[in-house]
Amino acid sequence: MSTKNRNIYSIIGPTAIGKSKIAIELVDKYPFEIISLDSSMIYREMNIGTDKPDSKILSKYKHHLIDIIDPNEDYNVFQYCKDINVAIKEIFKNKKIPLLVGGTMMYFNAIINGLDDIPKKIPCVKDFVSDLMNKYSPKIMHNCLKDIDHDSFLRINSNDQQRIERAIEVYISSGKPLSSFFKSSNNFFDKYEFINIKLYTEDRNYIHEKIKTRTSRMFEQGLIDEVKHILDKYPNIEKCQSMKSIGYKHIIEYLNNDLKKEDLIDRCIFATRQLAKRQFTWMKNFSFESEIEISSTGNILKKIEKNLHLEKLM
Repeated sequence: MSTKNRNIYSIIGPTAIGKSKIAIELVDKYPFEIISLDSSMIYREMNIGTDKPDSKILSKYKHHLIDIIDPNEDYNVFQYCKDINVAIKEIFKNKKIPLLVGGTMMYFNAIINGLDDIPKKIPCVKDFVSDLMNKYSPKIMHNCLKDIDHDSFLRINSNDQQRIERAIEVYISSGKPLSSFFKSSNNFFDKYEFINIKLYTEDRNYIHEKIKTRTSRMFEQGLIDEVKHILDKYPNIEKCQSMKSIGYKHIIEYLNNDLKKEDLIDRCIFATRQLAKRQFTWMKNFSFESEIEISSTGNILKKIEKNLHLEKLM
């Protein structure tokens, strides 16, 4: 494999910081092709709440791993690794350069550090754990991880029912903690060189305002109606993985009269800010060839070009 067929570029950063905009600017000028690194954009029909690029952008600029499954289907990090491997090979075959763009840090970590074969879901185990989750609160179940999978206990939010449930399922099925399946060996991305661009800000008010503005725009664009449409089209979807996404989860609570309308937007903003905080923490674990403090940088594209000497790609 030649050097030019080994380099993969990535733009990593917290939600709402402007990764997609920079990616489009790079694609306009260099032979990149975008691969989405977003665990919510994989779903069809979830457009507004995921801040998915609109149809004009998607028709003009090829985006891999967007709109690949329906919102009532399951998906996991291991499947993502398989799918992105196919996309990378296709891009190189077309004499382009892969450009990973997104903020799903678990996906990025699996690509960079490798992921062993996580056990498949066993229906009887899944049902057993699901019954436990219905009987006990997420915080009680989260505390169970302290003894059986301490790394997952520290990594998973105590209110993240989906990931708590999966970690317990894996332990019961395999006798091994979920965190033990994250490892540096067995990584089919080892043959590639990753050139990582970090977008960040030291000014948390900057990202907080970006999140507030974007969330308000989503509701103005009709996010509540989008969720209603999905609920009508896919019966019994409320407990599916897709509906745990920020915004969708909260609107379902509102529609079920578990959340007041006047609190809805503020709850979504708070949840998104918490997500950004976790993303900032994740990014400390990765190495970057270029780090851009976005709130104090005028021309971000020029800064990236200069830092990475992108003229060699022309």
